[in-house]
Amino acid sequence: MVKTLLLLGLLADGAASAASLTAQLDRTTVALGGPVSLTVQAHGLNLDALDVTPLTATFDVFERTQSRGADSETLVLTLYPLSAGALRIPALHLETQRTAALPLTVTDGSETVPRVTARWVLEPAAPSLNRELAPAAPLRVNQPTRLTLAICDDGSLQWQRPWMPTQAGRVLRALGEDEGESERERVGEACTLHRFHWALLATREGAAALNLPMLDASRFGQRLRFPGPSLSFHAAALPAWLPAHVPPVAPAIHADPLPARWPLQRPLSWRFEVLGGYSADGLKALLDVQLRDAPALGVYPPLIEAAAPDDPNSPLSRFVVTLYWQPRASGQVSVPTLRLPWYDPARGQLVSAVVAGKTLTVFDPRWQIAGRVAAGLTGLLLLGGLAWQLRAMLRWRLARRRGLRAIRQARDVAELARAVRQFSLTGQPAAPSLGEWLRRLRPETDVCDVAEAVRQLEQQRFGQAATTLAALQQVFLRALARVRPKSRFPRIDAMS
Repeated sequence: MVKTLLLLGLLADGAASAASLTAQLDRTTVALGGPVSLTVQAHGLNLDALDVTPLTATFDVFERTQSRGADSETLVLTLYPLSAGALRIPALHLETQRTAALPLTVTDGSETVPRVTARWVLEPAAPSLNRELAPAAPLRVNQPTRLTLAICDDGSLQWQRPWMPTQAGRVLRALGEDEGESERERVGEACTLHRFHWALLATREGAAALNLPMLDASRFGQRLRFPGPSLSFHAAALPAWLPAHVPPVAPAIHADPLPARWPLQRPLSWRFEVLGGYSADGLKALLDVQLRDAPALGVYPPLIEAAAPDDPNSPLSRFVVTLYWQPRASGQVSVPTLRLPWYDPARGQLVSAVVAGKTLTVFDPRWQIAGRVAAGLTGLLLLGGLAWQLRAMLRWRLARRRGLRAIRQARDVAELARAVRQFSLTGQPAAPSLGEWLRRLRPETDVCDVAEAVRQLEQQRFGQAATTLAALQQVFLRALARVRPKSRFPRIDAMS
């Protein structure tokens, strides 16, 4: 028994002396942002149990690759330094073995890795929309703030938007990004400035910190990772008496104009935009309180839709509100004025932004339709009368033209007498005699002096006058060319 125990002890001592753990860096100098590889080799040990936590104090452990051989294991760690300067790879422990501490020099930039600086910029939304009147304001709870990460490099890096960790007491919303040349980020050195923007809303008072993970960039296909800056800020509390959903920033309101007249029983949609620090639930709550006193506006619930601000990097919220109003009675009806409260920290008091209402004239569209129908019928009657009179005027003008043509074409006195007896503006048959034709012509036409022409024509028929046929024709043509029927519509007649 004793011999067995001694044998087992000798075997254990031999295994312990055979185990080994070593670490080696692929380089001793690296630029901040560049990777360095740490290779750990083990004989007789399981590297799955290796604790690499000591490395996280000064390095970002980005990648881990492990391989196994016949009697050994190899672990390759890709590390990114968290700061520049003289660093040390701490000793790593596994069972009874430990690696040696390794020195590493981290430079701030090199020929292959440019120098990078990054900083945070906080721009709280001012209580007044005029930034000249209120250029700066302390950060307060529920105050929209633009959070900007400004990264400066030589322009050769392609940056990825950093991932922002979630944390209680704040709400972060990604905005846009931009890039441009800057000479103020570094003293005496121009650089390319990359800026990423977020909307920050502190929902809890007190001090808070924002620790950004590594910043990812690429340069000609090489992946680089730079330490991100940290941010500490303090959110001032709002007064305890301040109602809920009231932000400490002035809103900008643009309302569509209301019409002066509106038909009865037809829904009217009233639309206005609100740019400020309200939330959708907050706007709904503030409007519901006021719409209770306006039954006509409270028939349908308000529609609140989120919209993007004109400035993509603005931390303010923008909502389009549509109120539906249905008038129930005709007459003068007032659309009430709405007020959206906000807290003015400069004066320490509650202020309201006004959405101005208007007094409308509500009319019954049935009476309007009846009036339009009556006006239409009247117009049709007038048009019909005008068409009838124009038709009559055209008929007597054509009849006069035919009669004058027959008088002009007469070849002897008999044909001239027949043409005169057949002349009629109303389409009557030929008169039996010239005297009868003269008596019929006088009452149906305007004054026309043709009696002397008729007398001369009768004398010519019986050979008692020396007037020629052409002269008689001209007398009748001159007298009858201006004749027209008597009309009961003097204006239309005058127009002809």
